Amino acid sequence: MSSTGEPDITRILGGIYVGGIQPIAHHTPLKANYQITHILSVIRFEIIPEYLVRKSYTLKNIPIDDNMNTDVLQYFNETNRFIDSCLFPDEIEYDPKKVDFRKKPQKGAIYIHCQAGVSRSVTFAVAYLMYRYGFNLKTALHAVKRKRSVAEPNENFMEQLKLYEAMGSNVVDPENKEYKQWKLQNSIKIDPLGADIMAQNEMFRSEEAQTQEIAKLSEKEAKEVSAIRCKKCRFRLAFSTSFLEHEPPSKESMEGHFIKRAAGSRRIIDIQESQDHCSHYFVEPLEWMKKELQKQELEGKFMCPHCDSKVGGYNWKGSRCSCGKWMIPAIHLQTAKVDHVALTKKDLPNLVSFEE
Repeated sequence: MSSTGEPDITRILGGIYVGGIQPIAHHTPLKANYQITHILSVIRFEIIPEYLVRKSYTLKNIPIDDNMNTDVLQYFNETNRFIDSCLFPDEIEYDPKKVDFRKKPQKGAIYIHCQAGVSRSVTFAVAYLMYRYGFNLKTALHAVKRKRSVAEPNENFMEQLKLYEAMGSNVVDPENKEYKQWKLQNSIKIDPLGADIMAQNEMFRSEEAQTQEIAKLSEKEAKEVSAIRCKKCRFRLAFSTSFLEHEPPSKESMEGHFIKRAAGSRRIIDIQESQDHCSHYFVEPLEWMKKELQKQELEGKFMCPHCDSKVGGYNWKGSRCSCGKWMIPAIHLQTAKVDHVALTKKDLPNLVSFEE
């Protein structure tokens, strides 16, 4: 209960309510008082409260902790659909490009809660506002905080909400390379060699998946795709669609300089500016890299699967490009060992017309 004796429940927008466990623990009649029929419990229950079952609420439980390594992005698709099923029960399929939310009134009410109604529940409510109403992260978070001042997703959840915004605030694609990179970064917080994450086959992009992705592009977009080939044997190693873009740091920043210190000391003996060109193509894990990346070693080399010459490497602690940018973890192909070239008909003969 709050200091005023009122249930810890806040109406955010329409039939969307956010709060903590107290209304459930105190058997607050949510249906009678707020017309709530659905409950999204973002909390790890040892036993689902009998009260929720007995009162016939439609319940979805996301059993997660409020910590710095929980992946909440993986749940957004199902929680957004669950909230939709409550607020818009007659909707067959939602297309954000065709639906004007101001002309489509909600028809239900849902309670989204965690332990205190501060971090976990707020994160899922914010994600839904971004998904359903097209709010950017700043606007969606403000929409919650102006009604519930204690709302404060933890740093990890905020990072994922920013990534969700960058991915379009729509359906989360597990094949998205930026999401995969985040999962890699997140996993090594507790698994420094990436053993668990690299045991998941879906983390590796296959040749077929790459060509299917390109097939979905317009002809103009497809013609902008390029390839990375082994400099020695010309074997194609990757398409540019698998690149992880990295922005070179400012020349005025510390990261934009290479600093050399005396052995066993912090004394600086040399400072050089980063270079204007990049020495690495950072990429998502590719199918042909699987054997090497599953060795459970801190770092290693990638050899061309066709001629066995060195083409790149990886380091789970991270690696620095010649432009100064650190990538963690670093899975890369070296510009000196490969050629970056335009596609030809030989690469994708059935998709678009390329140069011979």
